[in-house]
Amino acid sequence: MAYPSNIHPADEMQALRAQIKALQDRESQLRDVLLAANDAGREGAAYRAFVMVSTRETLDKAAITAALGKDVVEPFMKKSEMKTLKLAKKDA
Repeated sequence: MAYPSNIHPADEMQALRAQIKALQDRESQLRDVLLAANDAGREGAAYRAFVMVSTRETLDKAAITAALGKDVVEPFMKKSEMKTLKLAKKDA
């Protein structure tokens, strides 16, 4: 199979994942700085950062199953199939 570049897709994917990780690390650092800043410190030349607070509710499946029983909870469970692509470094 011919590839559009001189790098195998598995190798290119790993390189991209490394770049994404570096970008996510930088994003996390910037987020911490902006969350700690006051309003004036969140004013950029082109963008303004806002801190939004929200609440998220979750359901504890183990607790509700323990309280109501598996037979009651199971009909309401939604299942979906996922495909995960894992990469492993080959031995040299």
